[in-house]
Amino acid sequence: MLKCPKCGTDNLLNAIFCRGCGEKLDLSELRPETFLEKKLTKSQKIMKVVNQVLSAVIALLLITLIVGLFFPVKHLTGNSPSEEAVKNFEEAQNFGVTAARRGRRPARDKDAEQPGGKSFTFSSQDATALLNKSLHLPVTGGDNKLTSENLSVSFAGDGSATLILTCKLLGKVPMHSTVIVKPSVSNGALAMNVQKTKVGFVPVPAQLSQKVTQKFITLSSGSTALDKIKSKLSAVAISAGSLTITVGNK
Repeated sequence: MLKCPKCGTDNLLNAIFCRGCGEKLDLSELRPETFLEKKLTKSQKIMKVVNQVLSAVIALLLITLIVGLFFPVKHLTGNSPSEEAVKNFEEAQNFGVTAARRGRRPARDKDAEQPGGKSFTFSSQDATALLNKSLHLPVTGGDNKLTSENLSVSFAGDGSATLILTCKLLGKVPMHSTVIVKPSVSNGALAMNVQKTKVGFVPVPAQLSQKVTQKFITLSSGSTALDKIKSKLSAVAISAGSLTITVGNK
């Protein structure tokens, strides 16, 4: 590089005029040391190495983060549920409302009592299939940039349920959002009690966890079938590989 004697701007060796100040460059005024690379001091050399190491670390962290966000996560797919599961799901929705639909007069004495509760058990695979069917997945968002492809649910022996929402960004790039919850019912209200959230295999900080869980809330709010069951839900019990729900009075 050719440094301008007037403003100090670096120019190409074949430059005639300075690209900084426009002054004509006179090679006769340049001394031999002008073409030599200045030697760095010891502290400058150390800082140069530190900057190179930091740049490499930052680049590695960014690559790891990107790979982690889009890392494939093992999950169940929304295959067809069993006939028994479909029957139980429909019965849970309609439990306790048959007589009212028929327009019967209210019964008296013992018959006036509300129907007792009834329990239904679903496997992880059946629950996944029923969820996908009732949510009409796959469904594309309003901006057409994110398509919800599949919602997987699996039940663990510690009473937790793992929900994995698989979406496709721009219809091509798969992303997996995971929420681990421990559901409970209190005074007829279902609480999910979020334990952990992840995107890919990257844990989501508590400050951003709500944004991930909101995806699941928004998606489930579009299901009339789930709303019917939640309105009469009285108990939830989870064991390894299965979910048992109780509707009506216990």
